[in-house]
Amino acid sequence: MTASTPASDDAGSPPTTPPPRRAIRDVKPADRLPPRATVRRCILWVVIAFVAGTTSFMLGLTANEASPTAMALGIAIYGCFIGLASSSRGFRRRLQRPFVERSFRIGYGLRLAVCIVPGAAFAVDMFPGILAVMAGEAFERYVVFDIFASTLVSTLVQGTLINILILLVVASAWLVQSMFMEWKPPTHDPQACADCGYHLETLAEDTTATCPECGRTNEGLTDRRVWIDRASWPKFLLVMIGSGLLGILAQGGTFLLFG
Repeated sequence: MTASTPASDDAGSPPTTPPPRRAIRDVKPADRLPPRATVRRCILWVVIAFVAGTTSFMLGLTANEASPTAMALGIAIYGCFIGLASSSRGFRRRLQRPFVERSFRIGYGLRLAVCIVPGAAFAVDMFPGILAVMAGEAFERYVVFDIFASTLVSTLVQGTLINILILLVVASAWLVQSMFMEWKPPTHDPQACADCGYHLETLAEDTTATCPECGRTNEGLTDRRVWIDRASWPKFLLVMIGSGLLGILAQGGTFLLFG
C-alpha cells in the first residue's frame, strides 16, 4: 500500500499552497523630509527646547544682566536647528543604521525624563550654564557685545554643551547595544496592515482595503505616517501649544517648590 498524495490540477506538479505573508526587509534609503514635515518638526523641537530649558530660563531671569528676549530667541534658534538637522537626508539615513534610532530615543528621552524629577534639571544644567555665562561674559568684555548679544551667545553655548552631553549618552547606548544585542532590521511593507502586518495586495495610495485577518480598514499610505504628519494643522498646533504650556508650568512650579 502506498501513501496517498494530495490532488493537483496537473499530474506531477506539487500541490498549491496559499502565499505566505510577505515581509520586505530591504528598506529604501530615507530622503529629506518635505517642507511641511520639516516645519512641523521645527515647531516640535522648539516646544521641547522651551520645556527642557524652563529651569535655565528662570535662572536667567533672576540675573540682573540677562536679556529674556535673547534667551527666548536662543532657545528658538536651537530648536529650529535640531528640527532642520533631524529632517535632513544624511541624518535620516544614519538613523537606519543598527541601533542608532533607538540610541537617540534613549538619549533625548532621558533628557525629557530629567525634567520631571524635581531638582534634576537644575543639577544637569548647572555646569553647562556656568560655562555658558562665562562665555557670554568673555564676549561682552573682549568683543564688546551688549547684554542682548552676550545673553544670546550664552544661551547657544549652553544648548550646545547640553546636547554634547546627550550625544555622549546616545553614543554609550549605541555601544552597549552593539556589544550585547543582536540587530534585526525592521520589517518594511508599505502594503502591510497597520494593525497586524498582513500584506494587502489591493492597498495603494489614496485607496482603502479591509484586512481579512483583523478587520481593520486601512486608508492607503495615510496609516503609515506618524501622527505629526497626518494630523491637521489646527489639531497639531493645539497639541503643541497645550503640551508646551503644561510642560513649562510644570517645570516652573517644580523649580519654585524645590529650586
